Amino acid sequence: MKLLQLAPGSARIAMPVTTHLHQYQGILHGGVVAALADTTATFAALTIVPDGTDVVTIEFKVNFLAPVARGRAMAEARVIQPGRRVTVAEARVYGSPRKNPVAIGTFTMLNIPDATTHSARRKPRQ
Repeated sequence: MKLLQLAPGSARIAMPVTTHLHQYQGILHGGVVAALADTTATFAALTIVPDGTDVVTIEFKVNFLAPVARGRAMAEARVIQPGRRVTVAEARVYGSPRKNPVAIGTFTMLNIPDATTHSARRKPRQ
């Protein structure tokens, strides 16, 4: 994945569609589409939370609208509802050439204040 654009409350990421990312029918696996959308929504959310705050997805829903088999996939995300504890973002995934979205998702993220103290970043106990 390559980050193409970041702005307050939005992000854009693209990735090549290669055969090792296909599912058995020869199209981009839905899990890959969801991961691209989730990653893009996460970056959009990170642009509006206070410094030192991280976000983690706690819920998402993706509607798959059309298959992608080759070229590249691109996701655009925007924050719909910023919050003190929870942020909601929407992402749209497009194939190549960019026409109608191939997937649309909503993502709910928990804002983790003072991310440096979060257990995943803490040094292990001795």
